[in-house]
Amino acid sequence: MLTRLRVLAAVALVALLAAGCSSTEEEERADVDEAALRDGLVALWVGDDETAMDTATGECFADALLDAATPEQLRDAGILDVSYAVVDELAFLDEAGAGLWAEAQFACTDFVEESVRAQVAATKGRVDRDAYGNCLRSALTEDQQRAAAEQSLMGDLDGDAVAAFSAAQLTCVQQALPPD
Repeated sequence: MLTRLRVLAAVALVALLAAGCSSTEEEERADVDEAALRDGLVALWVGDDETAMDTATGECFADALLDAATPEQLRDAGILDVSYAVVDELAFLDEAGAGLWAEAQFACTDFVEESVRAQVAATKGRVDRDAYGNCLRSALTEDQQRAAAEQSLMGDLDGDAVAAFSAAQLTCVQQALPPD
């Protein structure tokens, strides 16, 4: 399962065209269990990180995603399968799906703070939280952070935004580590 941290570490609202529903889509929509979708999205977000904080963030994320998109849009993006169940493992998303995911993610998380948490864990607490966070906030605008998140969700790990984010992370970690 692509975990939340992999998405965040590797990591704009995309306007979606509203499409009219056919009667078949309306019937399918009527059969969708929104509570099960929410629970599945929370579980997909949380992954192996079952802390109270991660669960609360996952609940916020699920609500934001369900408020922003129809089940049909989530299915078309690859977040739901053809039976409208949440996928077990998130594959790379198309631009629209990545935009939806990133918008919900940014509505519920502080992207820099998530990176701080990941770097502190990766360095076993050696990184100065404040120094790293301040450095990353100074290095990248929120739009650049969103672009990096979207590119990583689409699997474009060689993209300019992901490269800029990775370079900023490396620089900031180096600056935030105590001297040896």
